[in-house]
Amino acid sequence: MATPTLERVLKERVAGLVGVDLEGVEAEIRRELNSPVALIQEMGGYIAGAGGKRLRPMLLLLAARLAGYVGPRGVRLACVVEMLHTATLIHDDVVDQAPLRRGRPSANAQWGDDASVLVGDHLYSKSFAMLVRDNDRAVMETLARATVSMTEAEVFQLELKRSGVTTEADYLRIITQKTASFISACCRIGGLLGGLPAAQVDALTQYGLDIGVAFQISDDSLDFVADQDRLGKAIGADLREGKRTLPLIAMLARATPAESERVKSLLKRHALDPEEIDEIRRYVVGHEGVEYALAQAHGYARAAKAALAAFTPSEERETLALIADFVVDRDR
Repeated sequence: MATPTLERVLKERVAGLVGVDLEGVEAEIRRELNSPVALIQEMGGYIAGAGGKRLRPMLLLLAARLAGYVGPRGVRLACVVEMLHTATLIHDDVVDQAPLRRGRPSANAQWGDDASVLVGDHLYSKSFAMLVRDNDRAVMETLARATVSMTEAEVFQLELKRSGVTTEADYLRIITQKTASFISACCRIGGLLGGLPAAQVDALTQYGLDIGVAFQISDDSLDFVADQDRLGKAIGADLREGKRTLPLIAMLARATPAESERVKSLLKRHALDPEEIDEIRRYVVGHEGVEYALAQAHGYARAAKAALAAFTPSEERETLALIADFVVDRDR
């Protein structure tokens, strides 16, 4: 897991390079969530106050700096991607009936599914209104492709959940389309803001895709081994929601036939109790499913750093490389 030194160095680097811009993003989000509708105002304040890693705006701003861009559009577009991301989280929590988000009751647990779906829709709408005001066709096309990819992956994941069968290839397809495509779009937008040559824009796009896959595999691994208070969501949440992630898929490939059948029979149940979730977690840990998954994540992180070779050495490039290390070695 990430050393305190790596996390501290990364925070200092990010603060020095784009800290002021990230503060601007927070202020912009609060302005955009301002509404004459009381429920939007109330839920918006709660959601904005939840914070989070702000990985997507951070990557967009750092990519823009790497590309040589300094200006107000970086903050505006970083606000757009964070609001879009927040909308997807709200809708995901409704679909998954998740009780927690970032260590607090989720919006659906607090206000109900109906309000959450509608406020999520509002955030989507606000994001695209901001994009129209920005009026950059290449940026709009980038985010449009990413959001289509994300929603398609959500439906594919639901289809697989109902079938009860998910292969490693299926899993990688889902996380590439659902998580990595959007992170990749954030990095690509940074390159577009700087007016980079196509080859360098593509390098940033690839960096973002690899970071996104590494990040999601790491996130799914934490579901089996993390400290719940630090993680900010219920441990075993993916199992409760019927999601087959890479540590589980790897365990099923390594388990004995009897163990495999036992786990599959548990996964078919409508609701797992804590003891059953713990039993599956023990199988995953015992068959080194998490180790297998994290080894794959490290491979994607190395590929992400290799994509940065398209750029001359700089503090921005080094910070993006540090993020690649951090996403696979964090504990929350």
